Amino acid sequence: MQNKRQWIKSILNGEDVPTAQYWMSFFNADTARKLTPKVCHFDGMSLYETGEQFDISGMKENDLDRLIDFNNYTDRCFACLGKGAAIMFGHGGPGEFFCRTVEENSKYKIVEYETGVKMKVNFEPHFYHSFDHPLKTSEDFSRIKLPNPNDPKRYEGLRKNTNYLKSKNQYVVGSLNGFFSGLHYWLIDYQELLMALITEPEFVEKAEQIIGNWNLTAAEQMLKAGVDGLAICDDLGSKQNMLMSPDQYRTYFKPWHKRLCELAHSYCATVHLHSHGAIQPVLDDLVECGFDFINPFDPEEGFDIEQTLKKYASEFVVTGGFSGSFWYWPPEKQEEYLKQMAKLGRKYKRFIFMDSSGIPDDISFKDFERITKISKKYRLPF
Repeated sequence: MQNKRQWIKSILNGEDVPTAQYWMSFFNADTARKLTPKVCHFDGMSLYETGEQFDISGMKENDLDRLIDFNNYTDRCFACLGKGAAIMFGHGGPGEFFCRTVEENSKYKIVEYETGVKMKVNFEPHFYHSFDHPLKTSEDFSRIKLPNPNDPKRYEGLRKNTNYLKSKNQYVVGSLNGFFSGLHYWLIDYQELLMALITEPEFVEKAEQIIGNWNLTAAEQMLKAGVDGLAICDDLGSKQNMLMSPDQYRTYFKPWHKRLCELAHSYCATVHLHSHGAIQPVLDDLVECGFDFINPFDPEEGFDIEQTLKKYASEFVVTGGFSGSFWYWPPEKQEEYLKQMAKLGRKYKRFIFMDSSGIPDDISFKDFERITKISKKYRLPF
């Protein structure tokens, strides 16, 4: 379907339209380039392709056209805005903190974010490591300096990009910091945060006030700029368990999630939550918050996708359903699974195909093209 804005709206309404798809991400920008034609490549495909200054500008129109081509070729139904958001779900754009390059060589790059935290991006093997988080003790609160989320210049590029993409019938999604992940990405070391949830609740609550209020202010500015929806990455679980108790989620993070959804809905916009893990104990809480889309419901994290659709498709658009290991299955098994998922899509209208962990670096162009074509064959029969 060429009009993706109407397509997504029809899915939200549970109408009888073809099932959409959104491959979540690629292992890195080089993987995305390897698996797509050159005509689809544009500046800023990687979140870490940054200069020495915090760049709050938007994308150029010719790059937006290539973004549309990229999404059409890879069969992605959302147009995600922001640096790197074209190949990821939930990262990039003025609703998250920008980064700049502070050190670079042939083996790695070190970027610094607006909060002061740094991240080392190693190239071979490819991995990320965050360090120098600004919040370590209560004394650090007085030294925290965040960019002004009300700065109109921060959203000028977003507004122009949003208007352009909407004129091309794209469903435009702006990325926002998570309320849990936003703490351990930008403010507090991950392990320290998990311990503080138990040992220093007042410290966590004060930090959450900082990130939460910033997020909501930035969210409203993005909504005023005209985005169709907001996306946040807030992984709440591992494959086996929640990363916190359900009560801790309800105390620290659910109120902020609920406020975000209420804010978006007041602008007739949607909110898409990405949350990995065995989050079954808080799914009903997420429904109460009002999320419009939730992903990824990985079967390897304990989800039966048909039972999830049966119980929750009336509450939100179920997005996902693919095992992380899907890309390594034998071709016959992949095709049979795609066929089964398409059948579920015809039965449960509020369903979007989505992988759970991105396309690995060792997948060949031939295999990626084969899988995408098979998916279209079963999802788009008319």
